Amino acid sequence: MKKYFIIAAVAMVAMASCTKTLTDETAVQNDKIAFEVANYAQQTKADVAITNAEDGIFSFHTYAYQFPQIGTPVTFMSNVEILPWNISGTTTTQVTAANFASTNITSWAPEYDYYWPKTGYVNFYSYAGSHTPAVAVNSDSDWKTVTYTYTDAVIGATSNILVAKPALHYGVANAATETYDVDNSEGSGHVTKGVPTLFRHQLAKVKFDVRARTTDANISANTTWKVQVLGTYTYTPNGGSETTIKSAINPVNKGSLLLTCTDANTSAGTVEWVKTNESAANISGWVASTAAADKDELVFTETSADIPAVMTIPAGAIESVDASNNNAPYDAIEILALRSVLPQVTSGVNITMVYKVQAFHGDSKFMEEIRTVGIDADADLADFTGFITSWQANKKITYHIIIDPVSQKVTFDPAVEEYDPIDADGAAHADNEHDDPNINQGGII
Repeated sequence: MKKYFIIAAVAMVAMASCTKTLTDETAVQNDKIAFEVANYAQQTKADVAITNAEDGIFSFHTYAYQFPQIGTPVTFMSNVEILPWNISGTTTTQVTAANFASTNITSWAPEYDYYWPKTGYVNFYSYAGSHTPAVAVNSDSDWKTVTYTYTDAVIGATSNILVAKPALHYGVANAATETYDVDNSEGSGHVTKGVPTLFRHQLAKVKFDVRARTTDANISANTTWKVQVLGTYTYTPNGGSETTIKSAINPVNKGSLLLTCTDANTSAGTVEWVKTNESAANISGWVASTAAADKDELVFTETSADIPAVMTIPAGAIESVDASNNNAPYDAIEILALRSVLPQVTSGVNITMVYKVQAFHGDSKFMEEIRTVGIDADADLADFTGFITSWQANKKITYHIIIDPVSQKVTFDPAVEEYDPIDADGAAHADNEHDDPNINQGGII
């Protein structure tokens, strides 16, 4: 890292100034504060979720408070940015968006060195993402209570809010000796001597895809079916005025979250935040806005140029296939790309889907209908709200929609998984070389 040589008072050195001093050359390396994955818990894409182009996150921030053996608590780090670094020999390079794809992360640390106080301990509170919390410390008492508040946070498609478990009672003794092991093997990339920093997403993600499929009993040997989800459809009913309907959902996109941590004065370790107002209605601690203006309109549109918008079920087939690929079944067409959403109950999320069905004998079209889901009285969405009653934080929800053009049935097959799953063996995914959690990096679960 960069070196800065300044003259500093002895008292300032003892308080672990954020700049390097002339004592650097003889300082014990273990006395420098770094941040590491907390490998005591199941992790999910530790490196990728904290630093990748999709999330746009290449650092996180930390508040830290020092509790000296003698005297009153003081602020140790005030919203300090923690950066990813690649250290190779004597060369230290910051990992950024520009070099992320070709650079390994070997450590997480501030731009300027901080040193562990020689007595007492430090409490660490870290966050990352697109929204910055308001931070309050109970300084009138004993500095033991810290709150993070996200007030009227507006959640967009690419929003990310990540908060790490508070790391309490860390000092030079346990920082230099404690080991957070991946598999109890000293030679397997275990993590040592850092502040255990394990992030959790405070938002959910949802996406919708659709495919056309019928049952064996409905196969027609001489009829080809075509199905297309329409983003919008305009029509004029008999004796009425022009009307436009949209295929869309309308979740709440604005809410508030209050997180509180009170130090119980125990040994060094990490603890959970308390989510104020958490209840059956306030999902994952978020209090969603009730204002009509604070709802999104997310329109279903075909988003993949590689898959045609029109799904075709050939005569004698049961699902849409790719005629140019030996009639292999198409992957489901994505009609709402994976996006961040505010945690909320799904009973308050309205859904409408408009789709067109056509039937052909050879090249001759003999039927065309516009059908709707969520508008017709006989097409309610009990399945939609029944299977998944809420969008929980740190979860990814995928709605697989299956349209049967013959029986006119539309079914939902929702699935819930962890936000950013990783293979159980920690093996890197094919789409990103940084998936292995057994390296020194900021952690996420």
